[in-house]
Amino acid sequence: MFHFEATLLAHLFFGLSLLVILPLLRRRDLVLHLLLLLSLGILFYASSLATLFIGWEMMGWSSYFILASSARVATLQRYILFNLGGAFALLGAIALLYGFMGSLEYRDIDASLLPPWAMNAIALLLFVAVFVKSGIIGLHDWVVDSYSEATPLFSAILSAILSKAGIYLFIVMFMVLLKEGATEPLLFEIMAWLGVITSIVATFKAISQDEMRRLLAYSSIAQIGYIITILALMQGFALEAALYHTLIHTLIKLLLFMNIASIIAITQKERFSELGGMIYHAPVLFLLLVIGIIALAGMPLLGGFNSKFLIYTALLEEKRALLLGAVMFSSASAFLYCYKLVYGIYLGQRPQEASLHVSPKSYYLPQLLSAALLVLLALLPSLPVGYLSVIGVELGFAPLDDSNLFILQSAFGSFHGGALMGAFGVAFVALLGLLQLAHSKAKKVKDPLDISYCGEVPRSETNLHFGYGMGYELHRISFIAPLLRHHSRVLWDRLSLIASDFSALLSSLYSLSAQHVTLLALLLFTLLLLGGQ
Repeated sequence: MFHFEATLLAHLFFGLSLLVILPLLRRRDLVLHLLLLLSLGILFYASSLATLFIGWEMMGWSSYFILASSARVATLQRYILFNLGGAFALLGAIALLYGFMGSLEYRDIDASLLPPWAMNAIALLLFVAVFVKSGIIGLHDWVVDSYSEATPLFSAILSAILSKAGIYLFIVMFMVLLKEGATEPLLFEIMAWLGVITSIVATFKAISQDEMRRLLAYSSIAQIGYIITILALMQGFALEAALYHTLIHTLIKLLLFMNIASIIAITQKERFSELGGMIYHAPVLFLLLVIGIIALAGMPLLGGFNSKFLIYTALLEEKRALLLGAVMFSSASAFLYCYKLVYGIYLGQRPQEASLHVSPKSYYLPQLLSAALLVLLALLPSLPVGYLSVIGVELGFAPLDDSNLFILQSAFGSFHGGALMGAFGVAFVALLGLLQLAHSKAKKVKDPLDISYCGEVPRSETNLHFGYGMGYELHRISFIAPLLRHHSRVLWDRLSLIASDFSALLSSLYSLSAQHVTLLALLLFTLLLLGGQ
């Protein structure tokens, strides 16, 4: 029934799964978490489409039951319906492949034997499965609600590893099994643009959020959008960039979600408008968050810059200037929500005094591990390239150069990790010194509410926190306001209402009396006779 094969690609994804899930295991829902880990192993090491589908379904149901311990009923309904839709799309693609190939084993599938219409139909069904799991815009509502309503630890698992299942599915289906098929190139072009549009929309949605985990949920959707865009190029260097960004995104989201989990444990609050000034209570958490957002922003100093560098150069190699511009615009805009994470939680105005608790020490382990790996990858940017290159060769692409661990290079340039870290480190120390000198000459404000010279006299309960309204002003920008005003949930709610009305109609038909059923049957029979004439 189960058929498995150990591949380097499977080792990478399952290794990331172990890195994320094992440090977060707790007695609560332990069996379900182990079942989730088992399902990921089945999915990643599968060598037949039947085994892959079983792993996919086990992953969906085990994560659903873990989520059920904390989420609202409406959120659970969206979660299961969207994931069932993706599963049925995957099942449809598998059924089509079996119909033409007569086998579900990977080794027996020859995509060159598929007629063009079947290949395109299979591709469309697979795109639906990938887009639902990845939270492509329009299919993302379940992602945001699930991340924000799961337990803080399970939010980290959802973002750091379960969001990568769609990425793995795409690579296996299109770069392992169907690479010889004649898929319509327009489909991949649409996929690339959907990925970058998702990144842009999700970025501005993230900026406008007041709840910490909803911000990180939209951030995850945006980052997955980059990976979707670069994978759509179907090229070896692009695959390396996508896998590198998958690795970086896993580390970043594990760090940031666990950092937020620590803040929730300390304050029992989840909104930026209720937080602030936490740097005085948790300076270590502040430093760990700074490492995470520097990597998330793709700034030169930490590992996040490496994958962004590869993504940009892969787009340059393929001469995709418009896509590159859109990706860079989204990446630059992400600085706004990165700043909101720092200021909204750790800096700014302190909220009214409330009792603070102690964060569990076990919450620090995944953060420290992720931060250490991000720093290591900054120093040795080519460290994973050799492994990623062998994966590319395994999938039929040309090998990549990994001769120097300190240098990450492409056809358009290269950089030395150690030199870059040193240069930015010197600049940081110099800037810190200048700020310290300026701080020593600054006047101390006795009353933080003394801003009457601006024509306002706030009361003590007035919220002056910068993070409270940050993002609201985006509604005044003409090309951004529509993104924030319109929600795909309106469409899904209307479809849900139509489905509910239709099901109510069917239910009423089942409850009709025998006399009414006989009359309907006679009417239908009469219509058929008239139609036959």
